Amino acid sequence: MHGRNRLGNLASCALLAVATLTAGCASAPPARTETPAIAELRDDYMKEFPDGPHNDHIRRGEVVKGMTLYEVLASWGIPDRRLVADNGHERWVYVLLDDLSMDWVCYEYDFRDNALTDWTTARSNANGFKLDAPDHRISAMNLPSWASESQKSIGGPMR
Repeated sequence: MHGRNRLGNLASCALLAVATLTAGCASAPPARTETPAIAELRDDYMKEFPDGPHNDHIRRGEVVKGMTLYEVLASWGIPDRRLVADNGHERWVYVLLDDLSMDWVCYEYDFRDNALTDWTTARSNANGFKLDAPDHRISAMNLPSWASESQKSIGGPMR
């Protein structure tokens, strides 16, 4: 019986930790790095709507609830995928890929009647090679004791 309580407490703590992490991530607006195409869209939007209610977010490349389709377009550019329903519901999908690590983040923005109502985020960590990963060259590795000094000096196995 004692083991069940401990397992139940552990499960409760894990759920609380996940909920806390999810809530922390949801509070910060997603932001995207500016590309030349996005810069052009932002400039066009700012000329058309110089006093828009979300201009500060758009300048920072952020997306917040209540933005119109055009405001999200100005902030993040053309979506990778666009799904349109007959009932006034629309979903835009953006996939941000890190070419070095092959990690990706997918944002799905839900619109109702031309206003952003919600979004979901999915993430994949491929654990590929990254610039901040440990150095995997032979000189930086801990070679086994049987490896000869000649292998260390040439930077790889002898052929």
